Parts: sequence; structure tokens; C-alpha cells
Amino acid sequence: MPEPQSTRSPDSRPQPPHSAASRPGPGAQRLRAPSWRDPRLLVGVLIVALSVSGVIALVTTQNRTTPVYAADRLLAVGDRLSVEDLRVVQVQIDELSEAYLPVSSALPEDAEFIAMVDEGELIPRRAVAEDDPQGRQAMTITVEHTLARGVEPGRLVDVWAADAGALGAQEEVEVEQLAAGAQVSEITESNTTFGTQERVTVELLVDPEELPALLGATSSASTLSVVPAGAAGEPDPEPAAASDPDSDSDTDLDSDSDPDTEPDSDPDPEDET
Repeated sequence: MPEPQSTRSPDSRPQPPHSAASRPGPGAQRLRAPSWRDPRLLVGVLIVALSVSGVIALVTTQNRTTPVYAADRLLAVGDRLSVEDLRVVQVQIDELSEAYLPVSSALPEDAEFIAMVDEGELIPRRAVAEDDPQGRQAMTITVEHTLARGVEPGRLVDVWAADAGALGAQEEVEVEQLAAGAQVSEITESNTTFGTQERVTVELLVDPEELPALLGATSSASTLSVVPAGAAGEPDPEPAAASDPDSDSDTDLDSDSDPDTEPDSDPDPEDET
């Protein structure tokens, strides 16, 4: 008889034993791809956007400039304000832009410089005015000597006058101070054909009360000199009269007793008693 064949179902096959290491742990989870709704991704994108915006704002601020006027040449006291003597420059002065003449505003009419501005310097508002705030008046004098080193536009000077007729004589020359603390607005030097200096014309701003004396000196034969303010100084006081040694000796002799006068030799009667 044929042997009976045993039939086994697929599930009845022996299964290998499972080890403890191959079993999934109770806390293991499946990794998922991050989505746009992840808050960490949104925070990262926000940080990057803020950083880029800060850099752009910083660069824009550093490159922000304001057009203002600058001197195209040396502008002396008394010069008229004209756009021909100015040039436009771009500067970074946001806080100080109100202190200088901007290109966006119209230049004041009939204005002049009351302070010297060097070539290339920005034009401050305080250096320009329609009238001199101190009420000074401009006048021109001519001097026949080389100016001192401290005499230049914008500086304060003193004006002295000497009698031209007495300069070559043996008599004492009288000098007189005509103006004190006058401000130099312009200096013009004229030379001869041989290049030697002949005369210097100095434009000054002087007080109205000093103007008549200066005009009188320029129309006379007086020789004018311009020196830095306070350079001449005050005249030295006269020395005190020295004591006469002969008079001192006479005084000493007078204070002594007269040698011709005999001393009283009579004793006091009370002493004899």
C-alpha cells in the first residue's frame, strides 16, 4: 500500500525563532519628510530674510549723500555770493545738512560773505549774510611795504599812519593808530615790469567811527602801515625818576648836627644837687 502523504498548510511550516534584537522597540517611529508647515523651517526662513534686509538697509544708509555747495575758490570777507564761485559736492552729513547751503534751496539774494571760506570747503550758512552783523564798512587802503606774515584775508589788523615828510628828516616821526581790529577782506599785490613789488592794496572792514580818520590819511601824504592786531602793543611807561645821589647826601648832611654848633656843656642843676 502506498504510504500516506502528509499535507501541511503554508502556515504550518516551522518558523525560525525571533530574537529579541530583531523585534522593533516600542518607541521607534518612522521618519517623515519635513513639510512647509514645519515651524522650524519657517523660523529659519524668517531669520535669513531679516539678515538680508538688514544688510540692504545698512548699505543704502552708507551710500546716502546730500548735494551741498562748496567754494570753488578762496572766498574772502565782503565777496558777493554767486553760483559762479561755487561747485556742487556730494557729502554724507545727514545730521549737519541744515548747517550748510544745500543745492535744493535757492541762494539768498544780495548776500555776501562775512567769514572767509577756503577753496574746497563747504559753505556754512553762518558765513553768508545780507548785511554785516557788526555794521562795519568796507574801504581800501594802499601800503608801500611788504605785509607781515599774519596779515591775510580773514585776519584782524591795526592800521597806523606816519607823517611822510618827517620820515626822511632828522626830527622825530609822529605815528598815530587809525584803526584797531579791522578785518582784512582782500589783498591785491601789484608788481612792476621787473617783478619787484610796488604796492599792496588791502580791503578792510572797519567800524564807522574809524572811517573818517582813514579817509583823511589816504587823501594826505601820510604813510600807512598794516600790522597784525595787537602787534604794535602799548607804549612802554616812562621810567620813574631816579633819585639824585647828591641830593641824598645833602639830605644826610642836613639831618646831622651842625658842626659849628657847640654842644651845651652846662650840666643840669638837678644833677649837681
